[in-house]
Amino acid sequence: MTTHHRMWWFLAGAVCVGLFVVIDQLITQYVVASAVYLCNKGIALGVILPRAIFSIAWVGIVGLLGWLWWRGMLWKPIDHVAFMMIFAGACSNLVDRVRYGCVIDYIPFFTISSFNVADVFITCGAAIIAWHVFAVSRR
Repeated sequence: MTTHHRMWWFLAGAVCVGLFVVIDQLITQYVVASAVYLCNKGIALGVILPRAIFSIAWVGIVGLLGWLWWRGMLWKPIDHVAFMMIFAGACSNLVDRVRYGCVIDYIPFFTISSFNVADVFITCGAAIIAWHVFAVSRR
């Protein structure tokens, strides 16, 4: 991928990430104002980690994905979309943590826990990358 294409994907990605975060934050604001929600101070399924470990892990994962993307190791357009989804979900959950002191979860997951739209972005993006790495690249 040329530098020109990489820069185009970077700019398009920044716009998409911004839109994803705005959409999720609008939904979260509506839910907080009018519905029942769970204030999740932990990570997936409410698992609690010490703040330092959580912060290091978050920066490390987002940094690794950013590096892979920038170095061109996520080659296909679908990989870029998946990266944008993961990054947008992570950023939106971070905004929740800053605004509310926790992640606002409002979609029940059986009786185990709850999740939100940002979690859907993260999960779908990770599934796309995993599918590409393990299924498509082996062909």
